[in-house]
Amino acid sequence: MHEKPLDLFRTDRRTFLKHAVTSASTFALSNHLSIAQTKDGFSDLSQLRREHNQTGLVSPGKTYRAMEWEFHTPALQTFDINLEGAIAASRDAGGQSLMFYAQDHWGYAFYPSNSAIRHPNLKFDLFGTECALARKAGISIMSYYSLQFNNQCAIAHPDWAWTNEQGTEQRFYGRWHVMCLDSPYRQYVLAMMDEIFARYEVDELFLDIFGIQFATYSRNGLNPFCFCGYTQQAWKRDFPDDPYVEGFKTREGWERRFRWHQQRTMVDMLDEIIAAACKHRPNLLVSLNGGPESFPDDIMQRLSYIYAEPLDCPTGIALGSILMRGWGRPGYQAGVFTEYGYSDAYPGDLARVQADALIMQNARSFFAGNAGVVSGIDGQGFSNRWFAVAKDAWADVRNVDYLLRPELKPLLSTAVLYSGLTRREFDADKRPYDFRHSVLGALETLTYAGRPVESVPDFNLKPEILDGFQALVLPEVLALSDEQAETIRRWVEKGGTLISSYRCGLLDDRQRQRNNFALADVLGVDYLTEDTDYAYDSTGKQREGNAVTTYLESTGHPLAGLVSQGTVGLPGPFLKIKETTAQAVMRYRLPLLAEDASRNLWVGWGAPPPGPQTAGTAVAFNKFGKGQSVYLGVPIFWGMQFRAAWIQSWIPGLIRELVPKPLAELRTEPFSEFVHGTFFHDEERQLILVQVLDAIQLATKGEMRTTPDITISVNSEHLKITAARILWPKVRDLTVTRQSGKANILLEKPDRYMMIALKLA
Repeated sequence: MHEKPLDLFRTDRRTFLKHAVTSASTFALSNHLSIAQTKDGFSDLSQLRREHNQTGLVSPGKTYRAMEWEFHTPALQTFDINLEGAIAASRDAGGQSLMFYAQDHWGYAFYPSNSAIRHPNLKFDLFGTECALARKAGISIMSYYSLQFNNQCAIAHPDWAWTNEQGTEQRFYGRWHVMCLDSPYRQYVLAMMDEIFARYEVDELFLDIFGIQFATYSRNGLNPFCFCGYTQQAWKRDFPDDPYVEGFKTREGWERRFRWHQQRTMVDMLDEIIAAACKHRPNLLVSLNGGPESFPDDIMQRLSYIYAEPLDCPTGIALGSILMRGWGRPGYQAGVFTEYGYSDAYPGDLARVQADALIMQNARSFFAGNAGVVSGIDGQGFSNRWFAVAKDAWADVRNVDYLLRPELKPLLSTAVLYSGLTRREFDADKRPYDFRHSVLGALETLTYAGRPVESVPDFNLKPEILDGFQALVLPEVLALSDEQAETIRRWVEKGGTLISSYRCGLLDDRQRQRNNFALADVLGVDYLTEDTDYAYDSTGKQREGNAVTTYLESTGHPLAGLVSQGTVGLPGPFLKIKETTAQAVMRYRLPLLAEDASRNLWVGWGAPPPGPQTAGTAVAFNKFGKGQSVYLGVPIFWGMQFRAAWIQSWIPGLIRELVPKPLAELRTEPFSEFVHGTFFHDEERQLILVQVLDAIQLATKGEMRTTPDITISVNSEHLKITAARILWPKVRDLTVTRQSGKANILLEKPDRYMMIALKLA
């Protein structure tokens, strides 16, 4: 065995305070020097980088380089691991915060527990030894805790397991037992929280498999309810006159149980965990695996910061990080997951591109993978190549994260509304994934326009926030309150640009049906009916095999732009509308027939082609006050999941036509959907930090191609750019030219990832 006993590495209070004071003083010094400038007006970047690299213990809430040591370890596993060597490898890779396992999915504790099931082959305090070694090395500590996967507890106490509606135990991936938090397992968890944080100096608690039934419901519609005896007893105590199982037969009863489960198993459970842990560690950071696409705002607001998987798209945009940034939390983190280093060769710096995609959105990068540290591997209990991949993944991060801080303000141009009211409607309709597709589809397509894109949750739909944006997109937003509609109405009237789609605001905030769009006057159209004949069969189910159920064609309006020739199509139903003050941009061209296999009505293998009939206006443009709107009667952003090329090109072109003078913009010549850019205002240093990434390697699995020339443009009416400089990978001054009210900076033969600073007057 390579490990040394814990007591040889126990960090005393004096050592801990020394790290803390060093870190605090360095941070203060860094803040002071961050405004020290050289003669050319830029900060002394080399000095900043040196100071940053010399910083002592960095809180998990501050670092952009966190690493997980995965330990989902079955009973047969031993622990022949050179822990000192693995800590050294983590530091060499760039890790500033390490996540160690207190309890894994199997339900094994990795410390001497009086209340939990310890791993049978563990003969020493693994978790405590890891914590002590990390603290000695100046690395902050995160405690991993698997909350609802626990095989050992389910085997020992079958009645504690999550039970589905058939009365059988619910498992995930055929291997993980899921625990019900209405059972005595709740007290089991709280006892472990008391142990862990009473004994160990831990900076952060990271909860994995939190609210798993709701996270999976949002992704694939799996029934989120437990039907075990404990849950039914808890319901009966709260609602003695409302039988638990019977209540699911009505929508009102379903929603009532959904909210009750969320409150009891997520909100209340999180409060109890935080109380138990913070009793011993008042300054403990608390995070969990899951972002706003999985959990309600009540959860988000209880956390120190939020973590979510990247939710990336095929062209490399970290969509989940955009969602998290818009939530207004102090910080957010996303993961780079890899098995490279022991299961495969590492092609083309893929993890590096993924890490760059995260820091592009000012999200902290988290490096994780399956068992980079495991007994016996590479003869020392950790994979050399796995750590080498981590080092490469952070090659850019390590050289730019001294410039990245949660305090950076993104430049604002286009807002995508994340409608909690609409999400609630989709939840109740048992189609949560459709809401998810719409939001992510909007974020992706609008990013291709090259303008700054933000996700704005509806609780932030306020005049003072909306006034910072040039355009607002409502992606299949079914529900709007009267107050929200009025806020949007006044914003458009003052000069804003609105793009909305499908059943926009046909429900109010109490899920009551309106007779017309909540913003009918702003859109310049009235709602008539919804046509589902081509999308659904007689039972209301989506027709199988119909990739296209609606066709659109241009009316000759300039905004039809790239789709002015022929027809384009997408799946799903569509709305029939009537213009009041709007101009028709595109109209419906109906499919040849509504497929009906029972009556021998179908054409070929795919969707019926366009036929001779039309069905009125599909897309309408309207002037409203000093502003304008475009309405689309189809679920176009939901349709992005099918990767229609016309949507990927037309929507960005539309936004560029509607808002010709954006605050900032990035364009490539020739156009590439793999090249993305972000703009953040560093108010303290009076810089605009621009990050540019070519993510083509993700699509080609490692092949590197020449990145096209990139032009960065900034609106001179709002931001006065006096100078520009590449900060990474090579420091070089850039020429600023001015034309048509814009400051333009050309990047010729750009590198794959670049950080550029624009100096403000």
